[in-house]
Amino acid sequence: MEILAIAMIPMMLLLLGAGFLIVAQVSGFMQSAFFNQRHNFSNMIIQQYMERITLAQTQLFQRKRELEAMSAKLSLSNQELGRLNDMKSKFLSMVVHDVRTPLASIRGFSELLIKKKIGEKEAGYLKNIVSSTDQLGRLIADLTDLAMIEAGKLKMEKTPFNFPDMARDILPGLSINAQKKGVELAVHEFPEGVIVDGDKFRLSQVFMNLVNNAIKFTPAGKKVEVFFRREGKFVTTMVKDSGIGIHPSETKKIFEKFYQAKYQKDEKLRKQGWGLGLSIAQEVVRSHKGDIGATSPGLGKGSTFWFKIPAAA
Repeated sequence: MEILAIAMIPMMLLLLGAGFLIVAQVSGFMQSAFFNQRHNFSNMIIQQYMERITLAQTQLFQRKRELEAMSAKLSLSNQELGRLNDMKSKFLSMVVHDVRTPLASIRGFSELLIKKKIGEKEAGYLKNIVSSTDQLGRLIADLTDLAMIEAGKLKMEKTPFNFPDMARDILPGLSINAQKKGVELAVHEFPEGVIVDGDKFRLSQVFMNLVNNAIKFTPAGKKVEVFFRREGKFVTTMVKDSGIGIHPSETKKIFEKFYQAKYQKDEKLRKQGWGLGLSIAQEVVRSHKGDIGATSPGLGKGSTFWFKIPAAA
């Protein structure tokens, strides 16, 4: 038996080796199939990404062409806008020049007729004519400034001057306007010795604009107050009125050209201006490296307009 068992060992080893060989072949086959499947899947993913990249490149090229076309149109539109803006500025200059002379004649002849011995009714008519020509004159002056601003020709002729003295020279005439309206004009103490290096005429224009606006929009029997403060390197002017106030949504808009407050219900007051004064004032103040703005507690609670400019060292 032992001899038989020993004799069968080589046979068993042979069968075992054959089994290992079969297992190895099967394992190799399965590994090869797995790698082939994985390779095919990878190729499929890569192909899908390539297709997406190709589609994205095509879309990008189309968008680029569309953007180039839009850019060309925008360039032409900008050129057209520039041309129209130049035409508008020239038109404003022509209108201002052509209207100023006949207005001066109308005013002059009306004043001459007022001095003649005419009836009160006729004199009243002539005074209305003079008043209307003055109003038109102010509007034309604003249009002149606007045309100069848009043409980049509004230049500041800066020289050192005493700022409080400038205000004192203007206030008597403003007080007369307030008295005619039945409004009290209260001027608080000036800071003395404040010298400003600026355009005296233009800054006077800003000051008059703010005070006259305050008087115009303040009801009779109410008060307009004027304050001056020295704040560091700046001198600040504040004009506080008792008028209709400013809606929070309009605090910035009121300094835009031709903008008029939507909450101003008095049509007579709305027709007295074109919404140019504050935009011109803003341009003048910024040309002096200053700032301008307005605050209000709300509608019906009055408002305060202010501007500040650097004081000379």
